[in-house]
Amino acid sequence: MASRGFSGSDGGGTLVRDIVLALVVGFLTGALTVPVVINLGIAIRVPLFLLPFIGAVLFAGALLASCLVALRVPSFFEFTKFAVVGVLNSGVDFGILNALMLITGLASGGAFLAFKSVSVTLGVINSYIWNKYWTFSAARTSDARRELVSFMVVTLIAVGVNVAGADVIVNVIGAPSGISSKLWANIGAISGAGLTLFTNFFGYKFFVFRKPAVVALEP
Repeated sequence: MASRGFSGSDGGGTLVRDIVLALVVGFLTGALTVPVVINLGIAIRVPLFLLPFIGAVLFAGALLASCLVALRVPSFFEFTKFAVVGVLNSGVDFGILNALMLITGLASGGAFLAFKSVSVTLGVINSYIWNKYWTFSAARTSDARRELVSFMVVTLIAVGVNVAGADVIVNVIGAPSGISSKLWANIGAISGAGLTLFTNFFGYKFFVFRKPAVVALEP
């Protein structure tokens, strides 16, 4: 079997489903990039309305390419899905954060702390949904209550670390001379997201979506 994600008698149908979902994830990520580009005044050579479609093509292409590697490394296909979901999570975080800054014109102080809290929380919720039902295929669980509690614990820790790290950079250290408050807010957000990378990965892999132990039966 090449990969858990598309193995079995219905492997072809499952792969098609994965590609369609990768298109959706890429489209959403591209759409969430738009407010970031506008808020930071980034000059790009393609029309903004094309970003969602470019994202969809890139993500679907990455997933298809991972199928070849998964023939030798079965877990790579699952890892690729985890990676593209991670990019979407960042898109939710940064897209919403920049949209709120763009709408209000505020990029520091209490407003930034509130915006960052909202954006990172939505990003983590998005991560839970996509990783549960797609990446790790953990839709069916015998202990939904434990999983929900585990998710809440990991979420609170991740959100706390993310927001606290970003707040220190933006509101305690502050933007250096020559760097705009909007750009520095995004730098702070990137740093906060980086601090939660391992928290989220290990929390999801070994705590929230852990697989039940398999007991070998004596012949």
